[in-house]
Amino acid sequence: MTIIVPLEHVRQILKLEDTDDIINQLKNVYSGLEIDISLNKLSIHIDDINLMTDEVHNNLINLCEKGNYKKALTKAISLLDKYNESSELNRIIAQIYFETNEIEKAENYLIQALKLNPRNTSALILMGNFYYSNKDTQTALKYWNSALKFNPDDYLSLSNIAGLLANQNELDQAKKFFEESLSINQNFPNVLYGLALVYFNQNNFEKSFSNTIKALKNSSLKDKVNNNSLNLLLETAKKLTKQNLSQVESEIHKLKDKIVIKSGKDVEISISDNIDTAAKLEVAEYHKRNKHRLIYKKQDLTVPHLMLHELYHLQLIAEAREFKNNYLFTSTQYHQEKFSEKLSSYKKALIKKGIPTDNISRLIESLFSGLNSQVFNTPIDLFIEQRIFENHQSAQPIQVLSLYNLISEGIKATTDKQIINLMPKTIISKSKILNMVNALWLKDYYGINLISKFKSNKIERQQAEDFYNEYLEYAKDKEPSEEYELLQNWAEDLKLDDLFNLKKEETNKSKTPDEVMDEINKDPYGVEDEELEEVKEQRRNFIESHSNDEVNTAVVMYMVSALDFFKNFSKEEIKKIAFEFATLGMTGIDPKKTNYEVPSINKKMSGYQALSYYYVSWALAIPEMLSKLGMPFDEEFDLAQQAIRN
Repeated sequence: MTIIVPLEHVRQILKLEDTDDIINQLKNVYSGLEIDISLNKLSIHIDDINLMTDEVHNNLINLCEKGNYKKALTKAISLLDKYNESSELNRIIAQIYFETNEIEKAENYLIQALKLNPRNTSALILMGNFYYSNKDTQTALKYWNSALKFNPDDYLSLSNIAGLLANQNELDQAKKFFEESLSINQNFPNVLYGLALVYFNQNNFEKSFSNTIKALKNSSLKDKVNNNSLNLLLETAKKLTKQNLSQVESEIHKLKDKIVIKSGKDVEISISDNIDTAAKLEVAEYHKRNKHRLIYKKQDLTVPHLMLHELYHLQLIAEAREFKNNYLFTSTQYHQEKFSEKLSSYKKALIKKGIPTDNISRLIESLFSGLNSQVFNTPIDLFIEQRIFENHQSAQPIQVLSLYNLISEGIKATTDKQIINLMPKTIISKSKILNMVNALWLKDYYGINLISKFKSNKIERQQAEDFYNEYLEYAKDKEPSEEYELLQNWAEDLKLDDLFNLKKEETNKSKTPDEVMDEINKDPYGVEDEELEEVKEQRRNFIESHSNDEVNTAVVMYMVSALDFFKNFSKEEIKKIAFEFATLGMTGIDPKKTNYEVPSINKKMSGYQALSYYYVSWALAIPEMLSKLGMPFDEEFDLAQQAIRN
């Protein structure tokens, strides 16, 4: 093999004296090697037998990429006798010493590498990096520019030069080199990150955001650039969230207007601090109102994303209703008791630890409601987040922040030692799987990889991936209400389908007074239709076994129905209804009559039913005034509360 380079280039990279005696200097440097000097060019002749094979070279590179520098160095040194004229072998040894911070040794081998092949661009780049680390930027630039002369398509050199210019705050020049590097390798994460950082410092947050996502998608967790890109993405997202706030708020109202047309009912948006979550949707029909309600807290930057999210829940419901195929996710005391029975061994273990039974009951209830929430929301949320991503570009930054926070909470809930030591392992595992499905979506769309933080086992990871792949198949051509199929499939796979019932929603239609009376006569106890027959029977048996001649059993059952009805209302909402009953009661409520109604409850009531709802609404919202009503239903109310609990 013959390597031909200009004499001036060799003089610069080998730091020879700038004299007329350069030929003699070169002969001294290259003693033992066959060289020719003519027409200001140096020709170096190396026997091919002294060059490394591709197999040997790749083996060394693989060891280095895995971080096994000790083994790679031992092997490389042992190969020197055989490949003593290999520039690349010397360059690899220099690289290993450079990575292990043995700088003097690295420099010596690097000089030898460049002596054997002054056109070795990898060695030129490494020498430039060496000088740059020693803050000699001018010399570093010389080596990098030399590499570019021999290989104009060397995106690594372009990236290094761009990084140097960026550190010197020459942002426009740095951007040009980064863009040129990307034109050669559009997926190089270091360049994508570098360009994103330049855009960030130029306050061009939109381009910083998009390039950072690309950097994340093209790097692995072990790469330093991955963590740097994540931090930059979150910082950029905060900037854009504030910048885009008015646009996102406008899109919330535009989406609301579309849903009003789709659902045929108005959507009232209001702010309140009396809700448990940052944003809450109340579907009109589920709350017996003539309009939907979207309630939110002014809590933090991510609330607008959650508002969009809740509106898309309503859009999915409206779409399913168009095909008369909407489903209600119902979960009752019966389901909770079955869930509790499965955890009998777990409860006994908690009792042995000295945990009070009331605390255990509250914990079981919390686990039950938390799992149900995950089972219902996870598959539906994927379709919703997809719509937000596709339809609201200005909301993507806030989507990143919101989902990152929510998934981080899921990680803590399933990995925190205090939590996992207290919770049943099977519950933690299933919750972890559902959380990881959301994390897979975030990784797929934004490149943020949080999967490893869940510390999951192989089975859990595979299950989460299977779920996510199933979602992707549905997402290709999703039809209205198919989200419920996915919900049911996943619940069955996780053996959580006994936590709830999916009941097809009946199309609402107005009823005549005669039909209302028929319903009252068929079900004088007023138990809600969506309750399971087992629950109805269980409550009837409980009430009958705890009743006496002085207790009005029908009133107790109506009160059970009222307690179920009011459980999703805020205290202020119940108080409003309580005053409506008080207004109704001013003209008297006859237990023997029917057709009583109040504005907020869209149904006709019998006299006893109205009295029961009247009493319960005041007991829940204005208990200090309950005795003023003069209703003799204290025992009935106590028994109704026991029936609900049992």
